[in-house]
Amino acid sequence: MIEDLYKKWEHNKLSDSDFQDDLSGFGDFITKLYDDLKIDLIADLTPYKAYFNILKVNGFVNSILSKRPDLISTLSSWFEREKGDIERIAKKIGVLYFSISMSIPGGMGVSMTFQPNM
Repeated sequence: MIEDLYKKWEHNKLSDSDFQDDLSGFGDFITKLYDDLKIDLIADLTPYKAYFNILKVNGFVNSILSKRPDLISTLSSWFEREKGDIERIAKKIGVLYFSISMSIPGGMGVSMTFQPNM
């Protein structure tokens, strides 16, 4: 069921009725999606590709949490894993500062600050 929701999200076809369904497996699906996108710096992904894959997962998470904030508790272990991955990406690409947060109703937020070359 959540897989169908993700496919609809990818094609920008979500409706309010889609959020009424049982989404109890949401946290497990997000972990699987994260693994499927191979968000792992050991893989052959560049740090930037890994970062943009994280943003894609976060976009889906945010679309769900905006309608179903009750599901935030299903994401705690995945969120800790993402924080570690963001930290590794930040170090690899020379970020001065980064932050990652989860809030209701805002959802996931990731920001990175770089030193400009002048």
